[in-house]
Amino acid sequence: MTPLSPAVNSPSPVTAPSPGGALAFRGLWLFSPRADALIVALPLALALCTAAANVWLAPGAAEGAHRLSAWTAQNLLGNATHVILTFLLFAVHRDVLTSAPGQPRQVLAGSLGMLAVGTVLFFTFYAERTAHTYGVAVIFNVFGTHHTLSQHRGIWSLHGLRAGKAGLPGASALERKLQQMYVPLLLSLLLVRIFFVPEAPGPDAPAYLDIGQGAVLPHGTLGVLLAVWLGYFMLLFRTVLRAEAVSGPKVLYLLAMATATGLVLVAPTWGYVMLPGMHGLEYYMLTARMLEPREGDTPRLPRKFIVPAMIASMLPLLALGAVHGLLQQGVVRGALGSNMGVAETHPLLRAMTSLGFAVVLAHYFADALIYRFRIPSIRAVMLKRLGFS
Repeated sequence: MTPLSPAVNSPSPVTAPSPGGALAFRGLWLFSPRADALIVALPLALALCTAAANVWLAPGAAEGAHRLSAWTAQNLLGNATHVILTFLLFAVHRDVLTSAPGQPRQVLAGSLGMLAVGTVLFFTFYAERTAHTYGVAVIFNVFGTHHTLSQHRGIWSLHGLRAGKAGLPGASALERKLQQMYVPLLLSLLLVRIFFVPEAPGPDAPAYLDIGQGAVLPHGTLGVLLAVWLGYFMLLFRTVLRAEAVSGPKVLYLLAMATATGLVLVAPTWGYVMLPGMHGLEYYMLTARMLEPREGDTPRLPRKFIVPAMIASMLPLLALGAVHGLLQQGVVRGALGSNMGVAETHPLLRAMTSLGFAVVLAHYFADALIYRFRIPSIRAVMLKRLGFS
């Protein structure tokens, strides 16, 4: 990955309204044309390859293809490996950590608490393996999905800021309302789908994530979930496209959000390739952007070393993911895909796995603090780091 171009700072002339009131799309890229396109195209292509393998290959080969695509989304596209980048950002730009009173203590306390959770997970694996597996599945799918959807909402907001800097009108009251609804509504739809709706219409079909709960809801419930999903996004696009001029990259991103969440509803096997892949790539781009030196900084990390430093910091988690991939038997499902629930019992490897879980949870906790844009001091620091000040 190459350093991101300063697209958010580049001036973009305001175009006159199109003749006859026709909708005009503006090329207001959030990162760069290539980066914005790759965030959508790579995860979608990977999900389509998984779908093609399921349709055209024999069951054993299709399972192997799904395992490889899930591993790629987690480890190369970054859903599992990006979590360490939060702490790299703290090391390079301490203003992110200290942007609100008491925030360093909160991050430290939360990280230590997540280390304690990882320790509990280590011992529960040996004490009661079934409870461990179910607990990991619930924790990481609930918190991981919430984290992913929250990042969607954040990038949606950044697209709005980018459009505003270029002179386009701000989001309407209805768009802001739909933006506020996005995380709770889509989180509810996705969790109901994967935990409570059978994966297939057959009478004995289990839920996509079967943790012993059985078939709680009939498969027909999927139609209701899809109707709510479709109604939400139809209203959203009707609202966004009502303006005479709109950011094309913003519309592209909203289409990607709709596609990824819709795939999880229709076919979780495919959706849990695209959704995590998008999340990891988004975080790569955001971190690379925020690691760049800004006016008034005393650079700790020269621009040319940003990408190498990111790669080096993620190598331990990538190595752990590679070991998991070699040991994995069958397709492991959910938010952490092939990095969750590996059937191995070596104490050192299990300890490293539990430590990895703790880092993921600490990353969730820290991000929930440092992206509280409603706090003025945090908003000022983070917008500076993102190039919007």
